[in-house]
Amino acid sequence: MTARSHASSALSRRRFLSTTAQMAAIWPVLGVFAAAPAGKQVKVDVCVYGGTSGGVAAAAALAKLGRSVLLVEQTMHLGGMTSGGLGWIDYKYAEWPVGGLAGAFIAQIKAAYAKEGIDTKKIGNSGWVVEPHVAEGLFDGWAKNERIEVVRGARLASVVREGRRLKRITLDKAPPDRRGAPAAEAAARGFMTVEAAMFIDCSYEGDLLAMAGVTTRGDREGREEYNESAAGLRWQKATEFAENVPAIDAYVKQGDPASGVLPLVADLKLGAVGSASPVLQAYNFRLCLVKENPIPVEAPADYDAKRYEVAGRLLAALKAAGKPVTPADFHRGPWRLLKFSPLPHGKTDVNNAGMVSMDFVGGGSERYAGANWAERAKMWHAHEDYQRGLLHFLRTDERAGDAVRAEVSKWGLPRDEFKETGGWPFQLYVREARRMVGAYVMKQSDCETPPAALADSVGLGVYSLDSHVCQRVAVEGKVVHEGGFLVRIPGPYPIPYRAITPKAQECENLLATFCVSASHVAFASMRMEPQLMVLSESAAHAADLAIADNQSVQGIDIGKLRKRLLDAGQALDGKKA
Repeated sequence: MTARSHASSALSRRRFLSTTAQMAAIWPVLGVFAAAPAGKQVKVDVCVYGGTSGGVAAAAALAKLGRSVLLVEQTMHLGGMTSGGLGWIDYKYAEWPVGGLAGAFIAQIKAAYAKEGIDTKKIGNSGWVVEPHVAEGLFDGWAKNERIEVVRGARLASVVREGRRLKRITLDKAPPDRRGAPAAEAAARGFMTVEAAMFIDCSYEGDLLAMAGVTTRGDREGREEYNESAAGLRWQKATEFAENVPAIDAYVKQGDPASGVLPLVADLKLGAVGSASPVLQAYNFRLCLVKENPIPVEAPADYDAKRYEVAGRLLAALKAAGKPVTPADFHRGPWRLLKFSPLPHGKTDVNNAGMVSMDFVGGGSERYAGANWAERAKMWHAHEDYQRGLLHFLRTDERAGDAVRAEVSKWGLPRDEFKETGGWPFQLYVREARRMVGAYVMKQSDCETPPAALADSVGLGVYSLDSHVCQRVAVEGKVVHEGGFLVRIPGPYPIPYRAITPKAQECENLLATFCVSASHVAFASMRMEPQLMVLSESAAHAADLAIADNQSVQGIDIGKLRKRLLDAGQALDGKKA
């Protein structure tokens, strides 16, 4: 059946969520359950786990195809990072088209601001800029218009497999705490059980992948594993800081190893350059700040200026070298300490800028995926506290200088964004957690020297290989920042269907669109939000085909899938329009 015939029969084929009584009536026929699971019972064609930008795109595509779909989101909001503070959407090579629902989303952003007489291109990012509440409103509109069933404040508790297939998942009700962090304890355990023919994991953490028994990893490969020049341990010379000033002393009492290393600096022996590492790139919150009537960014209750001594010594070193940080550095590249990217209505998307900035280096990102919910909540709070503390440090420390202290003091949180959490974003920027080891592993060479066309391409990657700093280490008594890189790529590259597909022997009815099958280096490009939306829409069409043709996700007709995607406006090959 074609996508058009699916859409035309959407009303007749759409099935609403089953009641407990309806499910109980069909259990004996299915012969699947020994006993009725507790909680509300739901049966749908496809369950999408993760209400990220990609999760909403997948659910919308499935609904348009006439499939019943349940969208499960851990927070109370849809859109993930795209509505959670990442106002400057990461997209390169504007001459290459982005189509499908991702393209429609960008068009809706432009149209929304055009009604106000705002040309987002003039802000400086080719129209790929959006305030958080505007992005969330568009995603909520998709869910409403497509009549998508959304369960918010819910998270995975357990799964049941039948052979190589996921049969059902059980969810706990666990609304976030008052700061937006995952609840340490669930409010209602096992409140819902979802049975589906197909599942799509669109989450940042990949919890469904892992619980389903799909092989994942959460480390950095060494250079030799995939012959990648950017892989493994990597850092600048210990004798020179990233900003081209004298190196920063790593010890509490400068020059005295006995005094111990500074806070958030690890005292460990690094392996050889290029060797594998368990440490992943750091997380942060993408803050939306304003000057007009802001909510002050209060320092954390346990604020300790000593935690920011690396920043203080950097400020002092830059001043001594004749390169003091100025407020203008926050608003133009190359940015130092803070990166302010303009959004409409006087708002900004504030991101990490350089080796010492908004990223919580040393915050344990490599532990996040495997942590229990109480530990994740603590890490979430710690990231918020670190960033609040850094802004307070820049407002108050003499080494920042009068101009920087005055400038930072003018900015605060917006009153019309993230109202439930006092203006603080509801989504932690989980840049990397798990990566699937699937049917094909994307590598650095696939991004740098790709074929112009690929037989099973289901979307394009368009961003540079971009990994943030992973750890801060004392080397020869100096502070070294390890793990960051930015490697430009010559142009868009095709992403094969195999990269979102588990190995057939591991699971036949599950696809992954953020925690894709890629090395750490390739993932550094593939992790961007537009790619998440593109791959999620493609996964939706693949899931629909698998159901229609009674196939595993690995066994669908790729030619039929690609035709569908092209008809939907997707760009599949690295060729200019």
